[in-house]
Amino acid sequence: MFLKNCWYVAAEPHEITREPFGRTICNEKIVFWRTEDGDPVAFEDRCCHRRMPLRKGSVQGNILSCHYHGLQFDVTGKCVHVPGQTTIPPGAQVRAYPAVQKYNWIWIWMGDPALADEDRIVPYPWKTADDWGDKGTYFYVKSDYRLIIDNLLDLSHLGFVHRSTIGNVAVAEAARVRTLKDDDSVTVARWTVGKNPAPTYQKMGGWTEDDIVDRWQIIEFRMPGAVRLFTGAAPDAAEGQEFGFTEIDRDVPKGGFGFHNLNFVTPETATTTHYFWSNAYQIDGKPITPEMTELQYKQIFTAFHQDWEVFNKQQENWDDRPTIDTIQDAGSIAARAMIDREVAAERETLAIAAE
Repeated sequence: MFLKNCWYVAAEPHEITREPFGRTICNEKIVFWRTEDGDPVAFEDRCCHRRMPLRKGSVQGNILSCHYHGLQFDVTGKCVHVPGQTTIPPGAQVRAYPAVQKYNWIWIWMGDPALADEDRIVPYPWKTADDWGDKGTYFYVKSDYRLIIDNLLDLSHLGFVHRSTIGNVAVAEAARVRTLKDDDSVTVARWTVGKNPAPTYQKMGGWTEDDIVDRWQIIEFRMPGAVRLFTGAAPDAAEGQEFGFTEIDRDVPKGGFGFHNLNFVTPETATTTHYFWSNAYQIDGKPITPEMTELQYKQIFTAFHQDWEVFNKQQENWDDRPTIDTIQDAGSIAARAMIDREVAAERETLAIAAE
């Protein structure tokens, strides 16, 4: 059901401490903790002795001890001490998962540890860039993670769900859309040229509801659950064309502002999701300030909370009956096809290896 040989965002850094912390990722129960040097460690959350959850244990030095019978495990998951005996039983080991801290998140590799390459983590340099003001948070969502990917790749809903923040009618009715695909990503590029700015855009750009701007929305999906966005607006951002740029790694056009956003949806189960997101802003010609960073965060938080409520309601209604597609669904259809293809390929590889 879920791709395993890939990196998932597992937690925000403050969640992982010296105290064991449990979280389910892709239907697998994981316990996280930190070494004395602060490095994140991830184990399967069950002792190899009598299945006691290790999240109930304790950490001393670089050793995690089980709460039930006191078995001790080092950072590799190997049992190094059994109280009351001098020998370690064969197979006294718990599974350890590769875990790293990058872009101010904790990432976990759920598959073969030998394949865990940090260079495969989706890049989000704006998180810590000095010339971008960034802030984000975490939502626990009661829906299939693919519904969130659908939502992010089809921003026509902004004109209806988010009219009080980042949406207006023009986003749904007047946007021109292109869907671009390659082996590793799906990109949806949307341009709304020569229209009035939405409420959040007015606040960020210092515009009135009667001003005219060109608005871009570049949305990129990468496996297994990363959706990066570069959105914003500026006068003449499309440079007189009906459609502007389609690349996500761009500077903010003169006289405008932009958001770089990373949404990472990590499945907990088939119907529940850990939704991590962060939003960075930049206004052309203006310094980054804590006040504006907080303003943009609150605006995006409100918008994403509106989405969160939509996902929960969708899941309540989701069943095997067919749904229809519209022209706006091209990106999400391509992303779902990519997910299905990668999961099928991984399962085939595992089946061959098991023969």
